[in-house]
Amino acid sequence: MSGGTRHQIEALLLASPSPVSLEKLSMHLGRDISPELAELAAFWSGRGMNVRLRDGHASLVPAEHVLKALSRNDARKGRKLSDAAVGVLCYIAVHQPVTARDIEEARGLSLFKGVIDSLLDTGFVRASSRKTDSGRAIAYVTTDRFLDHFGLSSLADLPTRDELLDILSSTPDTDDPD
Repeated sequence: MSGGTRHQIEALLLASPSPVSLEKLSMHLGRDISPELAELAAFWSGRGMNVRLRDGHASLVPAEHVLKALSRNDARKGRKLSDAAVGVLCYIAVHQPVTARDIEEARGLSLFKGVIDSLLDTGFVRASSRKTDSGRAIAYVTTDRFLDHFGLSSLADLPTRDELLDILSSTPDTDDPD
């Protein structure tokens, strides 16, 4: 395994503002780069960084324990999502793409526009398209920032509807006085 190749990959991951395509990287270097990626992952894991592989791309990101320390120093640490925004974010993540009307029908409540705006501002969701069957309403989906923030590799890491129902049915009711 060439140290020069590993150093080239490492430099690209460090310098790139976005994930690097593994296919393009392999084509550029003229071979499979899996051994170098494994070596980099081992090297960086003890230094508070992780090599994240997602959707055919690689990036170098802070480890979970480092993110917690960094978040304490974040200038925006006082800004938190409201309970309504968290609920809407969960619904979007599980049912995406969804419109504001879909969310309102599921919750049985009118959706305050500020909730969607706050999710758009945080970068956790984005407008993806317009649905043709609902008056060209904007459909919302989660973003890579959402996945990164919650430590998910993909949406497949989220629990399925059946798993969520199992979790809810096994959670004790805290409203019972017993």
